[in-house]
Parts: sequence; C-alpha cells; structure tokens
Amino acid sequence: MQGYILHTHKVRDEDLLVKIITTNHIYTLYRFYGARHSTIHIGHKIDFIIERDIKNLGKLREPSHLSFDWEIHSHKRYYWQQYITLLNTHLQDVSNIDSFYFDHLEHGAIRLNKEEPKRCMLSLYAKLLNFEGRNNPLNTCLICNNILNGDKIIILRGILAAHKECINGTLFNKSKILHWLNGNGEFLEDNEVDKLWEILLLGI
Repeated sequence: MQGYILHTHKVRDEDLLVKIITTNHIYTLYRFYGARHSTIHIGHKIDFIIERDIKNLGKLREPSHLSFDWEIHSHKRYYWQQYITLLNTHLQDVSNIDSFYFDHLEHGAIRLNKEEPKRCMLSLYAKLLNFEGRNNPLNTCLICNNILNGDKIIILRGILAAHKECINGTLFNKSKILHWLNGNGEFLEDNEVDKLWEILLLGI
C-alpha cells in the first residue's frame, strides 16, 4: 500500500502515531521505534504494510520511503510540508476520502520537480477549491453582499472577497485571482504569489 504522511505524533519513548493518506482512506497507525526502521517525516510518500491486531489501531510495518528528486532541496521540502500540514488540518476527523486528495498530492509531487514551490502549492490549492465547489466567482462582497465592481478587491482566508472600503486586508487585481482560480497561475506576479501564500497559511 502507498500513501503520504500527513502527520506524526510521539506517544511513548520514540514510538509514533502516524497519519497516512492513501487513495481512498486516511489511516492513523502505530509505529514502534527501532534502530532499523526507516525515518518517518511529514510529506514523505511511503510504501507500507498495515498489521492488524485485536485493537482498532493498526500497526505501521515495513515503511519504505518512495523519494522524489526535489527532496534534496530544503526550500521545496519546506513548502511541501507546509501544504501537507494545512491539508491535514483541513481533513481532520475524516477517514474515508475521495481519490482526488491522493491524486492531488501525486500531481503536486511530480510538478515540484520543475516548478517554483510556492506557485506549485498555490496551483494545488486552486484545484482543491474547484473540486470542493469553493471556486469563488468573486461576484459579491463578503461584508456588504453588494456586487464587487472594479478590479481591486480584498482577498481573505478561503479566497473570500470584499470591497477595499469594507474591510482591511490584502489588495489584489480581481482578474488575476480569477485567472489563478481557473488554473492560470502563471499570470501572477511574484509579489502576488507571496501575498496569496500568506493567505493560504491562514488555512485551507
């Protein structure tokens, strides 16, 4: 079985609870510490076996790291792990999932070989919003519910939008955000990427 490590939590000595996302399920498994065990890190793709016992919690056995070339670059690992952490929080208390989420990470892990990491993660986020039906058309203001006229708008957490007169926040060109949400993130300037990344860090 293959999956991506969403989260780890130390429980006793060096033992871990490991949360892993697979094609259709999110597992929380117990991993016993041992000198010969492979290193477990958030964001790693692993091949593994689940050992079942009389308790509900399975045991993580024979984890093998399926590495990507970009993992030698610390800045790419950093942004990947940040996104994984956000996704873990977003999928909290979920066990059965659509295959989209695993495929979503597979796609991102491949793209990271060639793409700048923040742009890559923002592209993943736009696809997630679209899949979950949260691809905001940016038509109305979150605060006053009136139409968003003009091209200068405030973008808030979850890519909700508002008039610049209604709330303080980060100002964007509406057309640029719509391009990004529709899969055309290449139109974003570097400073816009930085600002969107800061908004993403508030939560998926």
